[in-house]
Amino acid sequence: MIMSNSSPLILLAKINKLSVLEKLYKKIHIPYEVYNETVIRGKKENYSDAALIEGHINEIIFVINLNSAYKKEAEKLSNILGSGESEAIALCLQEKAKLFLVDNLEPRKISQVKGIKCRSTPGILLEALKRKAISSNEYESAIKELSKYAWLSGDVVAYFLEQGYKLRS
Repeated sequence: MIMSNSSPLILLAKINKLSVLEKLYKKIHIPYEVYNETVIRGKKENYSDAALIEGHINEIIFVINLNSAYKKEAEKLSNILGSGESEAIALCLQEKAKLFLVDNLEPRKISQVKGIKCRSTPGILLEALKRKAISSNEYESAIKELSKYAWLSGDVVAYFLEQGYKLRS
């Protein structure tokens, strides 16, 4: 089972690459709070990505509720993380997720300590290139477009572009 936090969904929607999730993983699962952040609040704020994400609910993206034991875990985590991140990590633990899609460093560190494998949005795109779900040109354009919306340093962008070039050779 693959879980996601808000940022990969939002960023992939902004660069029109949500379809990559279906090509790579078939289904993505999210907790209710990630749905709330990406769709409900996104629509209230008139974010175009909210409608794109909503269009994938119950097709590629599925909302799962936390059971009471893992709600307590999410509450503990919410002392240091946002509510979407907290619920997503708790849901990873509840469902024994094999991969967690997340960008922010703090939830990545906490997830890894808890034994959860993580992948960032640029990492998702690189995986899509490796598995030929997107072309080299699509990958390069997507990484460059992503850098307009995400807090990616020049070094991170250069690293992922270099990884893409290596796969071409």
